[in-house]
Order: sequence, then structure tokens, then C-alpha cells
Amino acid sequence: MENEQIFEQRPISAERIKEFAWDAMKDKWGIGAFIVFLNFIFTVVVPAIPEAFLEEDSIGLLIWQLITVFTSAGFLFGFYACFLDNARKVPSSVARFFTAFRDFKFLLKVFATEFLQYFFLFWWTLLLIVPGIMKLYSYSMTELILVDHPEYSPLQAITASKEMMYGHRMQLFYLQVAFSLWILLCIVTFGIAGLWVSPYYFTAKSKLYLEIKDRQEKKAGLDEIVPADPIK
Repeated sequence: MENEQIFEQRPISAERIKEFAWDAMKDKWGIGAFIVFLNFIFTVVVPAIPEAFLEEDSIGLLIWQLITVFTSAGFLFGFYACFLDNARKVPSSVARFFTAFRDFKFLLKVFATEFLQYFFLFWWTLLLIVPGIMKLYSYSMTELILVDHPEYSPLQAITASKEMMYGHRMQLFYLQVAFSLWILLCIVTFGIAGLWVSPYYFTAKSKLYLEIKDRQEKKAGLDEIVPADPIK
């Protein structure tokens, strides 16, 4: 019990999460890089191909762009699902990347979730830049929450992320700062290093999600305990 209390009080350390993510990626760097490569192909390369054959501002190009925006939400969901598996140290596969496409109704939900996030962020940013940035951090766990709770509606997933990140936004910021040199490496290598840095970072972000989630569940469990009647 004493050890559990010490763990509960231990602050979430960006360096500790990075160490965990590095260990979790052991023997998974290859598949991690492949997932990043697939994401690049399906969200950047494939959407750009028809532009070489279709006229600008044509109906065909507009329809294709709408389709790719729709499918990109599904690929983003699968991307997060893969690295959440890494953070849990459970087997994952390339098929996991396409998990959102197994059910068209669910794919619609994933798209609606992404659309609402960008819609809300757009209006918050119009008000002021700082509130927009804060909301960006507040919504940052939405996809991971939807992976764990596919039964949630888009608004439920977004709201759950806001509640989870209340008081924890700076921890995500510190984690991003801890990856700043890795991000610089991606820039100087023209994105090539991103094949390995992205799996590392998103595994770390997923671990941060799991740590916050664990603390919230433990706190909720304590809150639900009915106190005994005082001794008279």
C-alpha cells in the first residue's frame, strides 16, 4: 500500500516516459517506420496523384479531395491505435492501421470527431491565439480516447479529452520540449528521420495518455468509496 501511494504521488516525468517509449519500441522500429511510411503514402502521396491528371477546380478533383480528407481521418485513427498498442506493449500489426475502415459507420464517427476538433479550434483561434493553443492541448488525447472507447460519440471523446488534460496540458508540452532535438533531426534530414522519430514520439504520447488515465481511474475509485460511519 505504501509503494502504491508513492507511485500515485510521483509526478509524471517526460524523461521517464521517453525511456519507457524507447524500451517499448525495442524490436518494433521496423514496423513503426513502416506505419509512418504508409501514413505518408495514403495521406500525402495518394491524394496528390490525381492533381497531375485532373484539371484544377474541376468537379472530379474536388470530389477526390473530399474523399481523401474523409479517409485521412481514418488513417490518423489507425496511426494512433498502432502506437497505443506499443505503449501497452501488446502485439500490433499493419492491419491495425486500417482498423477504422472495417466499419463505415465507425469511419463516419472518426471523421466527425476530427471535423469537430478542427471546427472548434478554428473558432477558438479566431478569438485569440493563446486560447486556441490551449484548446489544441485540451483536445490532444481525443483519438486515443476514441481508440479505447469506440462507443463514444465525437463530442463525448472530445469532452473526455478536455477533462483528462485539465491540469495536464503542461506535461504534454514538457514532453514535446523533451523531443525538440529529435524534431530538429527530422528537419535537417528533410523528414527522413521522422520514420523513426514519429513512432518514438507517438508511443511516448500514448504512454502519457495511459499514465494520466491510470491516475484518473485510481482517483475515481477512491472517490467512489463510501466512508464508514464515524465511531460514536
